[in-house]
Amino acid sequence: MARPPKAAPAPVLPSSPAAALAAYGRVEPKLLELGPEDLVTVYVEVPRAVSSVLSALPHLRELRDEIVRDLPNHPIEMLDELEDYALAAWYADLLYSTPASELDAKKLTDDAGTLREGLLVAAEALAYRNLLDKQRVADIRKGKGHTDLASDLIALAELFRGSWDKVRAKTAVEDEELERAADLGVRLLAALAAKPGKGSSAAPKITDASDRRARAISLVAKAYEECRRAVAYLRWHEGGDGDLAPSLLQKPRGRPRNAEKAAAAASGAAAEAPSKAAADEAAAADGGALPAPEPANDAAPVASA
Repeated sequence: MARPPKAAPAPVLPSSPAAALAAYGRVEPKLLELGPEDLVTVYVEVPRAVSSVLSALPHLRELRDEIVRDLPNHPIEMLDELEDYALAAWYADLLYSTPASELDAKKLTDDAGTLREGLLVAAEALAYRNLLDKQRVADIRKGKGHTDLASDLIALAELFRGSWDKVRAKTAVEDEELERAADLGVRLLAALAAKPGKGSSAAPKITDASDRRARAISLVAKAYEECRRAVAYLRWHEGGDGDLAPSLLQKPRGRPRNAEKAAAAASGAAAEAPSKAAADEAAAADGGALPAPEPANDAAPVASA
């Protein structure tokens, strides 16, 4: 009997640029050791990949003792350092996706503060009428400091979006403000991550943003895959554990882009088959020979999204 599927863990995203910067500093020596042959292709966006790793991490850590006991040759440091790898990849992606011209922390902070206050006032009015979650709004109001400011903007955009059909006609907040809040929050996080704080090490030695990002995501993806292999072995008779630790290296399966056309063509061919068969039989009855069957096209590629 197949075991019932487990509930997927809630998405987890880094919230501290300072922690991400520190993790990158610890990881960069390993990134510098990677050669072109060590880089891999990851088939999901970096933030989503990082979220998958961080979401699965508590479950993977629960199995650490079993891995050490039953798989003595497994590189356990890949699990022990997996969080650092994920945070480093997130940091590298932030710097890659945000142009240097948009990393003016002071300007971003000024803009973010004004936008946050306007959205919070609107959110509190809606929460008073029980149209938004009062506790979530109160938690956002407690935020202090630049990191919280950035996270609050992202949280407010998500809060409004989650109930947008219900509240859009009852608030002066507009779609454009929510889009701007989410974008500004991410850019401010990037600016904070790019600015080393007190006691931090020097700027990253890998100066090319694209190369830095490729190395960082390759490191976390390969380490994550090793962890998945260990868990799959330990839980093989229970069906593995792919539902909690999806691969980052496997190309997602999906309906082929031209699946509808292919289905229509197949349907048309099936409809024509009876009439063609009848015509062939009639020709044979008149003394003709049945046409030779067409060879199967076993070499046709299988499309995947």
